[in-house]
Amino acid sequence: MFTGGSTGTPKGVQRSHRSEMSIIKAMHTAWPTRDQEEVWLNVAPVSHVWGTHMGCFNPVYGRSPLIIVPRFQPDLVARLMEEHRVSVFSGGPAAIYQGLLAAPDTDLSALWLCPGGGSVFSRQTLSRWEAKTGLPILEAFGMTEGGPLTAQPLDGKHEFGTTGLPLPGIEVAITALDGSGKRLPANEKGEILIRGERVIDRYMGLPAVAEDGWLPTGDIGFKTPDGFLAVVDRKKDMLIVAGFNVYPSEIEEVLSLLPEVSDAAVVSAADDRKGEVPFAFVAADPDSGVTEKVLLSHCAEHLISYKIPQAIVVLDELPKTPARKPDKRRLGEMAKLFTQKRKGSK
Repeated sequence: MFTGGSTGTPKGVQRSHRSEMSIIKAMHTAWPTRDQEEVWLNVAPVSHVWGTHMGCFNPVYGRSPLIIVPRFQPDLVARLMEEHRVSVFSGGPAAIYQGLLAAPDTDLSALWLCPGGGSVFSRQTLSRWEAKTGLPILEAFGMTEGGPLTAQPLDGKHEFGTTGLPLPGIEVAITALDGSGKRLPANEKGEILIRGERVIDRYMGLPAVAEDGWLPTGDIGFKTPDGFLAVVDRKKDMLIVAGFNVYPSEIEEVLSLLPEVSDAAVVSAADDRKGEVPFAFVAADPDSGVTEKVLLSHCAEHLISYKIPQAIVVLDELPKTPARKPDKRRLGEMAKLFTQKRKGSK
């Protein structure tokens, strides 16, 4: 299986059959489905680790019917969920749920399990989905290198805004971002390290990347006092604005508070004085009346000055990767061109 390539060239991850079965059983431990009773629907590419397991292997493990759509179209997915009485929606990143929230109302009364993962979920998305369906989005954290790592349990002990508790056989630690290797206590942000029977120590054809079994994930997060893991952002996406750490997800969360905004993404833009500054893109209906001025004013009410985006561009829809995450590489290029154009017009 190959990684998503979000930090460069995709890398090969070799897995044994025993390792794959361990992954499948870990997902079943987190969210035990009913053998031969469920109807699953998957929208994730089956070349992606989430689509492979939650959209293929786990439904097969449960001997359940599976509906696969060739491309995510919210209206079609909502109609199929009603028509086939779908009980388990394989879900995925926040953009999938945001699209379904904008789809026409359908009968989702057969639905009982809605997993989410692959991106940071805003509280607005979580609360809107629960208000519409009566069901929580059960967030999880995983990666090709380790399979499922943490998940919100089904027993009602949830800490929303987190990705749940470590699954059996997995250890999670938080280490300082300064490279010292210092382990951090609860509620302190740092890089997430993972270790366990399903975690690889090297990529195919490359030297070992894990030290004492601990694999750096490239994600920034923290653990709550009760051991739940919260994922804040990708380490490579963190901005350093005039010496301050700025996490794009925090700004995206603020922008998503506006009901007119269906999606938001923040990238870095170069700045002569501060080194880099946030640059935001939002998706909104053209008839909503949302403007850059309105969005900047909203940010000023909720964010400290150095976290306010340098500019905010309103689009009909954000460009997405095949895994339905905002394509931040593409958005970074767009921000650079937009900044150059704005400088040239002055």
